[in-house]
Amino acid sequence: MLALYHAGLTTSAKKVRLCLREKGLSYESHYLRLDRFEHHAPDYVKLNPNGVLPTLVHDGTVVIESTVINEYLDEVFPDPPLKPQDPVLRARMRIFGKMVDEYALPALRIPNWTRSKTATLKAMSDADFAKLLQETPLIDHRLKLEALRGAGFTEAEFAEADGKMDYVAARFEAALADGPYLAGPAYSLADIAILPYIPGFAARRPGLLERHPRLAEWSARLMARPAVKAVYAPSDEAPAR
Repeated sequence: MLALYHAGLTTSAKKVRLCLREKGLSYESHYLRLDRFEHHAPDYVKLNPNGVLPTLVHDGTVVIESTVINEYLDEVFPDPPLKPQDPVLRARMRIFGKMVDEYALPALRIPNWTRSKTATLKAMSDADFAKLLQETPLIDHRLKLEALRGAGFTEAEFAEADGKMDYVAARFEAALADGPYLAGPAYSLADIAILPYIPGFAARRPGLLERHPRLAEWSARLMARPAVKAVYAPSDEAPAR
């Protein structure tokens, strides 16, 4: 049995939910609310000691980190395949997945957390905020929560985030010159990994898609896939917040 603990329409949740949907896999869905910090609850942290989402549980085996989860799913459930057979293209897929995790995710976290968490954190009592920090496993997340409760992220942090978005978009634009998908001629985990970030990038960086026409065409084409439409739309599993 597969069970997925996730946050619905967040980037990492859509990434794994889309992989599951593309493979036609059924799973038990556990939706956790980030605004209530349900991912810091002791029972959940026993599953995922980082206190982040998503987490996959497969017949009692716990797999964390969205990129690792998707590779695991493709290895255990190989049909239809979402990894290139060619080792060079498979390495390219993994390079793009690493870029998403190291650049796209932290870059988008700056504006997203500012928008979604600032009011909640400032409204907390000192005691409640201290408890929240104590229950937040990752030091970089604790530091970000402290920043948002205070003066917020600095201009330099926003500039770094914007620069990372521009860099990632340019790298993917260049990659798409070689074909219709990021890691060769076929749709793969590389495409699934970055797609959820594109709307956030475009909203934060006006004109980004106009400056990267191959990325814009690729994004529109993938957004028309039935699995993408199903996963990205609000639903009982993934309500709009």
